[in-house]
Amino acid sequence: MILDVILPHITNLINYSLLCSSFPSLWKKAFILPLPKVPNPTSLSQFRPISILPFLSKVLERLVFEQLSSYLSNNQLLNPFQSGFRPGHSTVTALIKVTDDIRHNIDHQQVTVLALLDFSNAFNSVDFELLLGVIQSLNVSPAVVSWFESYLKGRQQCVRTDAESSSWCPVLAGVPQGGVLSPLLFSLFINILANKLTSNYHLYADDLQLYAGAPPESLSTAVSVINENLETISKWVKSFGLLLNPSKSQAIILGSSRMLRKIDVSAAMRVMYDQTVISYVASVKNLGVIMDCTLSWIPQVDAVSKKMFASFHSLKRLQYFLPLNTKVTLAQSLLFPILDYADVSYLDLTEELLNKLERLQNLCIRFIFGLRKYDHISEYRAQLQWLPIRLRRNTHILNILYSVLNNPSSPQYLKCKFSFLCSHSQGRALRSVENKLLSIPDHNAASYSDSFAMKAACLWNSLPEEVRQSPSMATFKKNVKHHYFESLGWQVK
Repeated sequence: MILDVILPHITNLINYSLLCSSFPSLWKKAFILPLPKVPNPTSLSQFRPISILPFLSKVLERLVFEQLSSYLSNNQLLNPFQSGFRPGHSTVTALIKVTDDIRHNIDHQQVTVLALLDFSNAFNSVDFELLLGVIQSLNVSPAVVSWFESYLKGRQQCVRTDAESSSWCPVLAGVPQGGVLSPLLFSLFINILANKLTSNYHLYADDLQLYAGAPPESLSTAVSVINENLETISKWVKSFGLLLNPSKSQAIILGSSRMLRKIDVSAAMRVMYDQTVISYVASVKNLGVIMDCTLSWIPQVDAVSKKMFASFHSLKRLQYFLPLNTKVTLAQSLLFPILDYADVSYLDLTEELLNKLERLQNLCIRFIFGLRKYDHISEYRAQLQWLPIRLRRNTHILNILYSVLNNPSSPQYLKCKFSFLCSHSQGRALRSVENKLLSIPDHNAASYSDSFAMKAACLWNSLPEEVRQSPSMATFKKNVKHHYFESLGWQVK
């Protein structure tokens, strides 16, 4: 209600901060709330510190973030395999890249050694002077460096509980927890390390994964590559003040069941970090998705099922007290994100697993309409216009592909996987170019046919021409849904 009155003053304050290269001192104070990680914590390590920053400081940070992010993107200064907190990038695009690389190795009769590395308290360990040196190396103006120096230094924090607060203490290192700029600044900081790595790798802020492929009989070659890079990482973290925790890091060997049978994991060469063995495990949780040795995705679907049922039981108590529209909103906002998260990275599901996901979606429909276990739900699905799980996953694939093909900010590591058919006849482009048809990647084994690159290209080419020619993402999403509605014989509302 008072925005018209205060907005000019906020604007002047923010502009003055940028012009004078000074971050307001009152905005550098943060309250730390210790939230328990477990029901009955008994030690400090069982609390998670949450930093509460002044909200106006985040407004200023957001403006700087937009400008800095644009500058970094335009000048290609961020590592191409850093997916954290960048426009067009996400955990999903990172997972697509890594899982497709693993499937590519399987297609070429190779296994993949994957190491997921855990940095301890990474954001809080960044050295101010080193980070300012990194920013200065980006060829920004001295005024920009001075603003970031003011932003980083002179911060204070105190711990606050319901009853009392501690005294204020200075913050001597680290990017501000909860800050809008913090993930981007850490990404710049860790860029130095990424430039030294020789194996395949991917970053999401401080989540680093290394992986290398080799035939089963040459597994030690892949492990040696990983260990050489771990030695490089060890030297870097010691020089730059970070700490990598090998006890919380994990390693896994992935491949087809036929290739894994050729390997004796107990006798295989070990992944080592600073003389500490990183043990091989049967499955790992990678950016929220559980990957097992053969990419069967059984543990992942089981985890999705458990989360769905836990959330569903919380809502079921309200089933007969809420209006229908509210239940639809609750299902779409609380249940579907669990079902949909990163589904495009594990497309090689068996029919049994797909049916299990379908039943989870049916659970949402039964919740909304108060149906019993064996009631038919087809007419209710049509009423909601919720696509069956297989077609729903197809829309997610196509939406990401449309962004990859048309959004300049989308990851280059995905853009390079797709190319339009560009055959020519007597100096003239064929109709396939005008129709925006994609070339299908070459592959050897059936396992690669369910990779994102293959599946997305095939689904794209199967769309009607007018859908592929959609002028915007919003129009494309609408057209794809209508296309699938028509295939089901549904009337579009």
